[in-house]
Amino acid sequence: MDARTLIARAQYLSGKSNYAEAAKVLRAALKAALKEEAPNNRLYIGCLTSIADTQRMTGNYKTAAKNYAKAAATAYEASIEDAALDARLGGALSRRALGHWQEALNDITQIRARYEELGDHAGAAFSTWALAGTLRVKGDINGSIEAFTTAEGMFNALNDASGTGYCQCGLGGAYRMKGLYDESLRCYTNAGNIFSSNKDRFGTAYSHCGIGNALRMKLSYGDGLRHLKTALNMYGKIGDTVSSAYTLWSIGMLKLMVSDVISGEDFFKAAAARFKKTLDVRGSIYADLGICQARYLYRHLGQYKRPLQRAVNNAGIYSLQLEGCHALKLRSIMTETGTAQCYKTIGIRELEGESIPLNIP
Repeated sequence: MDARTLIARAQYLSGKSNYAEAAKVLRAALKAALKEEAPNNRLYIGCLTSIADTQRMTGNYKTAAKNYAKAAATAYEASIEDAALDARLGGALSRRALGHWQEALNDITQIRARYEELGDHAGAAFSTWALAGTLRVKGDINGSIEAFTTAEGMFNALNDASGTGYCQCGLGGAYRMKGLYDESLRCYTNAGNIFSSNKDRFGTAYSHCGIGNALRMKLSYGDGLRHLKTALNMYGKIGDTVSSAYTLWSIGMLKLMVSDVISGEDFFKAAAARFKKTLDVRGSIYADLGICQARYLYRHLGQYKRPLQRAVNNAGIYSLQLEGCHALKLRSIMTETGTAQCYKTIGIRELEGESIPLNIP
């Protein structure tokens, strides 16, 4: 089978969120592309970038980053700039997931500017969406909302319903971080309707997770758990390690809120193992924020301090402002030392409550 036929098959599988099978087909396509043309041809570069895409979507960020870098270098050598930009953008998203959001932010900003210079409207829209997500990781929630809104307008102009749906998911997450839970629920619900229409399994799982979290923050725990379990089941079928980890964490937090503390810690530990496997620093901080609360609640007082301090330290090392605020807030409650004035610094409302468990968004 020739490379183009294999690529078409892989694209179909990726569209069905069957990333593991798509990766197998793409590896066959990569070999076929090498036989058909020189290694610096567009076909080979596209295969390598697509393989990295499947690796990123399933949480293999380190390997994905290496393949994106190889694809970008090869594309630049062959003077195929658009392919180079696409690979660089994927690489930036991979590095962001590994905790290097500052480096990613600089790269995404440059890539976005170049897409705009080239008149590549699809590239500009996608890079604006990537910028918005990176600002959210930085802790610039207001900037993130603005960028997601801009990206949504760009995708609308392109009649790209999928892009619009992912912007709605991004907005839903940013609004949740800001404490606007009704807005968050509205955005995730809108996204779910879009993804159900175009049969996007990953997007549908993403929206269920977001709806579940919005309901959790609105203290609607029964309905929230139902949506979170639906998301977890769908992510499991897709083989998405990272998204399932965040969903496990969300269920753990919900369990704490209904006083099912031991079960909550079990979910946090399961999430922590997946975050460790994928080298997701930000996720590991959230796992520690959950574990320390669970241990505090069942009075293992000597055991909550280590994950709490680890969360404080790692948030500082990686300059994760929002997660740092959450860690300092927990520390101020648990140890009655320090304050959490940093919420004002990043322009969002301080988390409500002065007792454990603290419902972290």
